[in-house]
Amino acid sequence: MQKTPLSIRVIYILTSIVYYLTILVSSLGVILAMAILLGFLKSDLQLHVEMPVEVNFDEVGTASINGHKIDVEIVEAIGKVHFIDTPSFLARRLTIPLLMVFPIVFWLVYLFHRFMRNVREGNIFIERNFKLLRILGYSLIGLWLIMVIYMQIVRYALVNDFVFEQIEITNNSRWFAGIFVGGLFTLVLSQVFLKGLEIQKENELTI
Repeated sequence: MQKTPLSIRVIYILTSIVYYLTILVSSLGVILAMAILLGFLKSDLQLHVEMPVEVNFDEVGTASINGHKIDVEIVEAIGKVHFIDTPSFLARRLTIPLLMVFPIVFWLVYLFHRFMRNVREGNIFIERNFKLLRILGYSLIGLWLIMVIYMQIVRYALVNDFVFEQIEITNNSRWFAGIFVGGLFTLVLSQVFLKGLEIQKENELTI
């Protein structure tokens, strides 16, 4: 039996650590979300939400580079919004998407962990890996779609009412292109594994 390469074993170990941590974090996240939705947590809520658009800062700062003082300005920044002493009605609205996000993230990590376990065991070009990668690819695209829709809802329902003195809310929405491209790449990779499976079967028939 061929020994599993060290790199594969290291990746599998890291994936396993992330997998079990994801179980813990996802479980705690769902429990916390349910506690907020059911009204068990009402006071002293300090929720943070990703900004769905980029912002420009009106304030100019300075930087000292090689003895030269240069004026600088942060533009097209992204970050989070802190709703100070978040009202319970707003907390419930912001918490509902977490009931979808946490399970989806766990599902993605679970699929990749199963795929890496097959690879570690030497089962590379098998039909199961093709199916796992295909499901993973579609799941990533699904997560991307949910995040884009959610960010647009936050933008029009909340961000349009924001008023700041030092920053400018832009119209540059966040599209999370990395997740979408990752989903497409995974789908292409699944086809590569399918082709490898077909070649392997042809070689076996030839022998």
